[in-house]
Amino acid sequence: MKTLQILSIVLLAVLAACTNSPVEDFVVGDNFIKDQAGVVMIDTLTIKSSTVKFDSLISNSSGRLLVGCNYNSFSGYMNSNAYLELKFDGTMNYTTFVFDSLCMILNYDTYYSGDTAVPQTFNIYQLSEQMALNNSNLYTTSHFDNLEIPLATVTLKPHPKSHKALSIRLADVLGKRLSQMIKDKSDTISTQSLFQKFFNGIVIQSQSNVKGAVIGLSVASSTSTGSDASSGSSTTTATASTKATMPEIRLYFHLSPNPTDLKDLYYKFSFITDGIYFNQIAGNSSNSLIDGISESGDERDSKLTGNDVLVQSGIQTFAKIKIPYVDNLLWMGKNSGLIGATLKLYPVKGTYNNAANLPDSLYIFSADRKNQLSSQVTLPGSTNYVYAALKIQKDVEETVYYEADVSSFVDTELQEYLETNRSLMIGYGSTLAKKTAEHVILGGSNSGKFAPDLNVYYYHN
Repeated sequence: MKTLQILSIVLLAVLAACTNSPVEDFVVGDNFIKDQAGVVMIDTLTIKSSTVKFDSLISNSSGRLLVGCNYNSFSGYMNSNAYLELKFDGTMNYTTFVFDSLCMILNYDTYYSGDTAVPQTFNIYQLSEQMALNNSNLYTTSHFDNLEIPLATVTLKPHPKSHKALSIRLADVLGKRLSQMIKDKSDTISTQSLFQKFFNGIVIQSQSNVKGAVIGLSVASSTSTGSDASSGSSTTTATASTKATMPEIRLYFHLSPNPTDLKDLYYKFSFITDGIYFNQIAGNSSNSLIDGISESGDERDSKLTGNDVLVQSGIQTFAKIKIPYVDNLLWMGKNSGLIGATLKLYPVKGTYNNAANLPDSLYIFSADRKNQLSSQVTLPGSTNYVYAALKIQKDVEETVYYEADVSSFVDTELQEYLETNRSLMIGYGSTLAKKTAEHVILGGSNSGKFAPDLNVYYYHN
């Protein structure tokens, strides 16, 4: 490690002065290195690649509700349902009124992944059990029971960039029951703990196996502007709103016996910002490249997936890179040392629409032989984390790749003096993984021009 730290300081100067030092015919185990002194760039170390799927990830308090279903040929369908709690917000000023309608108000937060031109069906259900955290967390696989009959069913084409709120009319039977409780000034309405026992929350369930889009719904605190939601008989309506607001249920009413005195009156049941909400995300990989991956330890060699690997959020999936013979570098002699190592990963052309829409960066973790993440990789001699940064070079032909400094990982492996059991895991960080539903297909080993490039800079004399 000391050698690495010293040599890393002079890396840029050395590389600038040694433009003709890369070794062209370096072969692991045979004709190991040319008889030349100085700094060499080794780019022929064996790389093994695979796709690793994780069971679940922490999903509560994600900062976004995800609903909808999308599709890619590598991993199949990804479907997201959103769970949330609500509370009565306000005072019961009017107790003599006539109920009009009960509406769920939702706001897009501009995020989407997939095809928004495909219509999707959503069901809103009342939960039949109260949600509770499991050791302070809920996961993408968590589940709570709901009543059998939905409060609403709606089919629509999402408009994630719209600034208009979506209003979905809920069942009148619930609206009338809540109206009577308000008229009675029931403690069950006004006391949050009692209300949450009466109304456990809702789940917005998405239609599965649809090649549509997963969209984001806002949980941000903001005030809407413009007209209120319609209290008409239509199932869904749009209301003007320049800012995203939190989800809420509105109970619309008019006064009696003078209904024309005030208009657009409603009581509000608001999203609980510090309450429980989470995204339940599931997949259907039937007939995809990773169909049956659970039967092989949730890992699949890139040779079985068209020589490509997958990085995916929502259903957290990592691209695994292993350098099995990195210890062969030790054969270069006593007075040799690692200067640095860079890894390039190439998104496969044709699997994305626009390079600018790819993630700006990907996380890089170190994992053990059981694919358990141990730590995020850091820069040499530093506590700063390494990220695979997106690079777009526009020459005659656009070249798109992710590049990362993996010097510290390679150096750690060289200290082991044994065949490595560790690997690099490239994927989304947990914060982004639980509130997005995206994927990147990278070239794996044997993927031709999209295969990973590992360049190791080594000093010897």
